[in-house]
Amino acid sequence: MTYMLQQLLLRLNRSLIARLSLLVIGTSSMLAGCAKQSLDTSYYLIEFASNASNPQLVTTEPLPYRVQVLNFKIPRSYDSIRIIARFSSHQINYFRYSLWAVRPQIAVADLIVQQINAYRLFKDCQREFLDDRPEYEITGEVSQIERFDNDQYSAAHLKMKFDLYDYNSKDIITSHEFDREVPIPSGNMTIFAKAVSDIVAEESENFLVKVVEYFAAMPADSTKDAGVITR
Repeated sequence: MTYMLQQLLLRLNRSLIARLSLLVIGTSSMLAGCAKQSLDTSYYLIEFASNASNPQLVTTEPLPYRVQVLNFKIPRSYDSIRIIARFSSHQINYFRYSLWAVRPQIAVADLIVQQINAYRLFKDCQREFLDDRPEYEITGEVSQIERFDNDQYSAAHLKMKFDLYDYNSKDIITSHEFDREVPIPSGNMTIFAKAVSDIVAEESENFLVKVVEYFAAMPADSTKDAGVITR
């Protein structure tokens, strides 16, 4: 009886151990799946539809100039695809799993080209000219692009400057600078990206209105010779 009892207990122990092992493996797999799902990285775009609906930017024909749009300058602390959360005037953090799909200084430059071409403001507008030289350049600086994030307040914040340069002289022709924040629901990163995109769309149009007004105010006898405007 003693031997049979020992064998029975041994079998029960082996069965129990096997079941516990399967339970541990199943639980570990489930936890690993949940952890992977919760740690998936999300990428966000700065983009908008250039529908060319601003009457101040509608011209009868394109201005007869070539314009190159360069990457914008950006402070080193913002020169990243990581989205910044600002908690106070002296404290920032980076969202680990929420990233920009394209660095902001590149995305903004790409969108300005799309917007100019949607309105057909210039004879030619590109990010890069290989054979020809442009008469003008557009660039600027993304000084701050971040999310204000604390218990009481959440907002999209963007501080930027647009500049139109004369290619030959490097003189600034006209500029547009702004510092805006738009309140958003806490914790929603998609709405944050949309708010940033809307700000870029609105303010780039304000800049382009200044550009059009500058050329409209040029004397009628102004001429262009080899890329130089005489005025």
